[in-house]
Amino acid sequence: MGSLDDLAGMIGDAGEVMEDVVAVAALEAIARETPPISLEEADELLKSRSSFSVTAKAVAHTCQSPANMPCEDTGSAGAFTLFNDKMKDWNEWAIFDGHAGPRTAQVLKQVLPSIVGERLWDANCMTRPYVPNDPVIASTIKKAFLELDKEIMDEAGKLIQTGGPLAQVVAVGAAAFSGSCALLALYDPARSVLRVANVGDSRAVFGRWNGTKYIVQPMSVDQTGFNQDEVARLQREHPGEENIVDPSSGRVHGIAISRAFGDARWKWPNSLTKLAHDKYWGPSPRPSGLIKTPPYLTAEPEIMETKVQTDGEHPDFLIMASDGLWDQMSSEDAVTCVQMWLEKNRPSAFLEQRDEEVTSWKDFLRKQPVPTRAPSFTSAEDLANDEDTYFDENEGCLKWRVSPKHFVNEDDNCGIHLVKNALGGKRRDLFTGVMSVQTPLARYVRDDITVHVIFFGQDTEPILQKNPMPASGLRASAGASASASGGISTR
Repeated sequence: MGSLDDLAGMIGDAGEVMEDVVAVAALEAIARETPPISLEEADELLKSRSSFSVTAKAVAHTCQSPANMPCEDTGSAGAFTLFNDKMKDWNEWAIFDGHAGPRTAQVLKQVLPSIVGERLWDANCMTRPYVPNDPVIASTIKKAFLELDKEIMDEAGKLIQTGGPLAQVVAVGAAAFSGSCALLALYDPARSVLRVANVGDSRAVFGRWNGTKYIVQPMSVDQTGFNQDEVARLQREHPGEENIVDPSSGRVHGIAISRAFGDARWKWPNSLTKLAHDKYWGPSPRPSGLIKTPPYLTAEPEIMETKVQTDGEHPDFLIMASDGLWDQMSSEDAVTCVQMWLEKNRPSAFLEQRDEEVTSWKDFLRKQPVPTRAPSFTSAEDLANDEDTYFDENEGCLKWRVSPKHFVNEDDNCGIHLVKNALGGKRRDLFTGVMSVQTPLARYVRDDITVHVIFFGQDTEPILQKNPMPASGLRASAGASASASGGISTR
């Protein structure tokens, strides 16, 4: 890092950074005191980590609920402003679910959308005639993912071997020592084509109207040791090796996913991992004999594509979330939950404040009436009689089942709506109890959750004309200006 200007560019818009600082400080204060969280306070916590974003023909509702401190999840939302035409500029939304620390996920947020956009533009993928499941586009996206992971791993590996100031080696190594999943959605609004690239176990689920209700269309497949295609791939790549995957846990030599960025211990030879551990405080090598023919993890994404229906009363929507949501809620229940929200709310309502200029999600939320609370469980006795709340013998703690019968519909942000219903819904004692558990115990009750809900077919042109979207840091590619644009609020 060459200067403070580099640092400023890396962390992005100062207003967004300060907003994050305030939200994190509030969470830290709660963690220190561990007070009982009231329903109103739990609502405010979710609102403090929520946002809306606007792109051409789509709006996104976002919410994050941290369990770790700092939160290991992050995400992005924006548009590649390459055509000088908002109706042609491709949109991107991403979820980066970190593990063993937040650093890899933060690097992906800062760099991956930029690299993918540049490579697609340079290869003329954004202007070439449409071909379903175009192999050129898929190959370009895959190369961009692999290029970034190679850069992360090689830069750290070379510096560890050649040596350098401790601070520099530790800082560069951080992105390789920790790891992250990556879920990136790319939308071509001119052709109404959505592509989703996935590395890891975050998940994208498409909601499509079938005439009577929204049904699930998977847009990603979880890449874990429970996925038999992944088990077969690992067996092909490591012939003769036994017990790479534990069939009971789905773990690959101890890690819960089969594809990821970073995670040096599963990609480097043991000798390099040991050198990093002994000289630069890196994580310890995996137990002796496990790592024989690395790498065992790859950052090559699997890509799915679909045409998006944007017309009519029931346009399509996309749910993207880290596995913290899917640990609690099935894909089918998530789509049902969003349909329930749509029965009462309009995705673009926050854009229509009686001709008032929309400046942030907070302006919108402050002006909303206090919701009428639905009948709900209110005490531990009620939970004791709830068959969907139970003690899990395997995990050794209280767990709960999510079901539409427990859903509540009272939030203007659909991301908040999903997170709240995943963590208890109208079972108020359960919801406030779950939200009251603080780090480090919170990690054993819930995982970090980050959610985007993207609604297509929205009329965003008036707001885009009134509030031009700010640039947020994509590097310029040859012959074109490239920037990611946030909208009302971007995280």
